[in-house]
Amino acid sequence: MAGSGLSQRCILAIGNTGNGKSFTATIFGAQSVKIGHSSKSETDSITIYAIKGGFYIDTPGFDDSDEYKNDDETVRSIFRKMMEAKIQDITTILWFVVPDSRAKGSYKRQARFIESLANYYKGNVWDNTIIVFKGDKIENGPRDAANEIARKEHNKDDLLSNTGEFKILLFESLLPTDIYVQMRLTSDQLNTFGVFKVSEPERILAQYESLMDGHLEHPIHLNLRVIKCSKCFEETDPRLAIPECHLETESFHPNTEAIHCGNVVNIHPSPHYHRHSDHYVEATTKREFDDSPQAWTVRVVTFGIVNPTRPTVVPGYWKCCYNKSANSLGCKQVYHCCGRDFQSPGCQKIYDVCKHKHGEAPCLTICKNCKKKSDAEGCKMRCKNCKNDNPRNTKGCIKVSHNFPN
Repeated sequence: MAGSGLSQRCILAIGNTGNGKSFTATIFGAQSVKIGHSSKSETDSITIYAIKGGFYIDTPGFDDSDEYKNDDETVRSIFRKMMEAKIQDITTILWFVVPDSRAKGSYKRQARFIESLANYYKGNVWDNTIIVFKGDKIENGPRDAANEIARKEHNKDDLLSNTGEFKILLFESLLPTDIYVQMRLTSDQLNTFGVFKVSEPERILAQYESLMDGHLEHPIHLNLRVIKCSKCFEETDPRLAIPECHLETESFHPNTEAIHCGNVVNIHPSPHYHRHSDHYVEATTKREFDDSPQAWTVRVVTFGIVNPTRPTVVPGYWKCCYNKSANSLGCKQVYHCCGRDFQSPGCQKIYDVCKHKHGEAPCLTICKNCKKKSDAEGCKMRCKNCKNDNPRNTKGCIKVSHNFPN
């Protein structure tokens, strides 16, 4: 292996679901890792974890046994993730397997996948690969499958002579009747049989570190670059470009809604005026004591038998406020539209900008995302042909020969 050393390592984990990829991430110091305890995958996407001295890339499980299935898109996804994280090299590939004589097709597919990772590397990818066996036995199935694939790719033998092997069986997964439990062996003795305790992660890490010796100094160089195609919107390393592309794009608003301008407010559509809240009592007359000299003369002459009175006018008045002027403005202010008191809450709901009544048909269509008018330039881009709203670096609708400037 030739190459200059790195200051940080990048470990790539591949293999079927449930073989320990995510658990191993924690051994190297990854945090917040979701670990499953069944054949159901807990990793459905490529995840890059920060670990001491570099990165650990966890990948979805290879749960399809079809050895001829194409994994090009998975390779592209891994490399795109690496480019996003500005990772240029892989130092170690951990290939997690479960010894199974019936899994030859699956082994071949995974070995072919490992070879495809090194399409841009002039060295031998198997020098940086460790086959991790889940169990206390090592079988030749994975190595034989890898040798067959490597021989076809390079027309050479013994390309796996420097490939490491690590058998690991977790002590906590054993039944009480298991021989390793019954024998009451020390940790050192258990480790010689490939049995490790979850409570002693440093022993597992030490075994990995031993097998990874030299990987950091001689990494798998990928030399990934981000270049934009002059013909389309593909923006990636030319070697990762998808053959199908989206040639023309257009802006659009993904979600629109019909609205009114402004907020709903309560108003009185008519002005207020003055009025009286009760009726007007008309003027009347009444008889009252007459204190004129003539009246007193009559009282004296008749010895008080006659008590003269005189008529007096009682002026009219408003019963609500006792204002005597029939033409007064009124004692209270109310609105023409509803008769409610002045400054009372409005009797009609309208929108304060467009002035339309609440409940009327909306007067404007806008984008839910950017809040701009629907006829303004869109806030997202999509393919003009197939309407895919993620046209960059995704499989397109038209085959195209890319043109990436050097």
